[in-house]
Amino acid sequence: MNESVDKILEECITKGSRKSFFLFAGAGSGKTHSLVVLLNKIRDKWGQKFKIENRHVAVITYTNAATDEIISRLNYSPLFHVSTIHSFVWNVIQSYQSDIKKYYLRFKEEEKAELEEKINKARKKEGKTYLNNVDKFGKVIKSIAKIETVHKFIYNPNGNNFEYNALSHAEVIKIGAKMIVENKLLQEIIAQQYPFLLIDESQDTKKELVQAFFELERNFGGENFTLGFIGDQKQRIYTDGEERITTIIPKEWETPVKPINYRCDKRIIKLSNKISESIEQNATQNPRENAEEGLVHLFLIRNDDEMNKFEKEASVVLSMKELTSDDKWSMEDNNIKILTLEHMMAARRLGFEEFFGIMRHVDKYSQTLLQGKVDDMDVFSKLSFPLIDSLKKGDNLYALNLLKSYSPLLRNLPADKAYETLSKCREILNGLQKMDLGKVTIKEFLKNIVEANLFNVPQLLIDALSVPLESLDEQNDEVLYAWVSAMNLPVIQILRFNNYINGNSMFGTHQGVKGLEFDRVLVIIDEKESNMFLFNYNKLFGVEPLSATDINNRKEGKETTIERTMRLFYVACTRARHSLAIAIYTDNPEIIKQTVTRNGWFDSDEISIM
Repeated sequence: MNESVDKILEECITKGSRKSFFLFAGAGSGKTHSLVVLLNKIRDKWGQKFKIENRHVAVITYTNAATDEIISRLNYSPLFHVSTIHSFVWNVIQSYQSDIKKYYLRFKEEEKAELEEKINKARKKEGKTYLNNVDKFGKVIKSIAKIETVHKFIYNPNGNNFEYNALSHAEVIKIGAKMIVENKLLQEIIAQQYPFLLIDESQDTKKELVQAFFELERNFGGENFTLGFIGDQKQRIYTDGEERITTIIPKEWETPVKPINYRCDKRIIKLSNKISESIEQNATQNPRENAEEGLVHLFLIRNDDEMNKFEKEASVVLSMKELTSDDKWSMEDNNIKILTLEHMMAARRLGFEEFFGIMRHVDKYSQTLLQGKVDDMDVFSKLSFPLIDSLKKGDNLYALNLLKSYSPLLRNLPADKAYETLSKCREILNGLQKMDLGKVTIKEFLKNIVEANLFNVPQLLIDALSVPLESLDEQNDEVLYAWVSAMNLPVIQILRFNNYINGNSMFGTHQGVKGLEFDRVLVIIDEKESNMFLFNYNKLFGVEPLSATDINNRKEGKETTIERTMRLFYVACTRARHSLAIAIYTDNPEIIKQTVTRNGWFDSDEISIM
């Protein structure tokens, strides 16, 4: 079946039969493999011609990690321009600065007019909504004045974009989409520069961009330009994706389907098929020929305010060890993946709740905190922690190279000071090794680094060592206020946070592991502990009725909370290769049991009430 799909895709990129396509590729179906096979065929058929013409093949992925993986699989060929959607759009529009300003101002003027209308129509002139709109109106006025003064806009897809003339991630997409839709010349330039444009994870591509790409294909598609969408509507978990994409695909496009799930064992595929059968027409998957049976089990944990959740979850893991006869179902050595509804749930379980609770509200870090790209933390994450880790492992060569590259102590060291400095350095390193990171505070740890001149510490953190919290305004000094507030926390909280965001722990989130796979997965669902508003597992499992909004949306053919939650549940469950445990904290285990057995998701003997 894969061979026939790959053959269809090859026809789509072959001279004389070029055609745009949407590849339906469900969980574990080998989507990335087919994409790489197709790209290699494009290189074989078109690479020499495009090299002479200085043209490229554009591949848009969802994350930086996916970008890096595809680039490496293509052996870093310069033919391919592989990037995230934000990077691609900025690359396309950044030369048109006057147009960027024009569209930016247009959007702000529209926002201003909407707010002005709301303010004028408000019945209560002192209500909270009215005052919020007045405040927003004032900010829009200031924003318009600022935009008028900008000569050149900048943007960093991996940064915070807090500079005066920087565009936000959302602004780049909004401006770029409108520029493409309304400017046929820009469409022609894109089609000329990128005769093949392939979009991975297309179900989560913002709907305005999907519409822009469709317009580009309508005008220039054919033998000179091919657009390829690759995705799975069952895994669309963000509300700004195009929810109607399967219904608006042009009839002349090819729409091949990859129906085999090569990742999961049979029982997990049976569950995922049952979950997804009402989501999409191409929902059903088949297991690979040599697939094992696999095992799923549902644990319904009755809510109790006195309950120790960590002990309950450890008990679930122990039960899975017995059910599967698999000793690797254990809380040790990261042999299982535990999926929580949100990051704070993982923070509580891993022990960095206070640090994360402070930093996640800092605007400057909003785009980069969970990507591990906060420069202010580099002295910990990229220098101090790796140094301590290498010393504990006895990797003295790594430690020495790190110090020679980044430590002021060893940089440009005069020969006559070498012995004295190295002796001092040895004392410092011995002290670092002996530190109990669970007891040493962030302040104490940083003071040691600063006083020893071991690494250069950002001025922000140096200031945070001595500035009294009461002297700061939380709004105007937001970043400094956060760090001063965190100074008395144990430094191990930063280490644990760093390990978590870099995937070096057994925890992840339902959304964050999309595209990944693990042998053993525990999905934790706890509506009381989480603060999600787009998803509601209680409604999905019949514990709560649909809201009036849900009922109206269903009547109008729009998606409801249940559809969104069902897709998220599908994503979480299909991460497991061999065995899957789902632990639900609930006040109504009996109702959930009735719902899931009625739906055919679980048999009675696959459900335990705890």
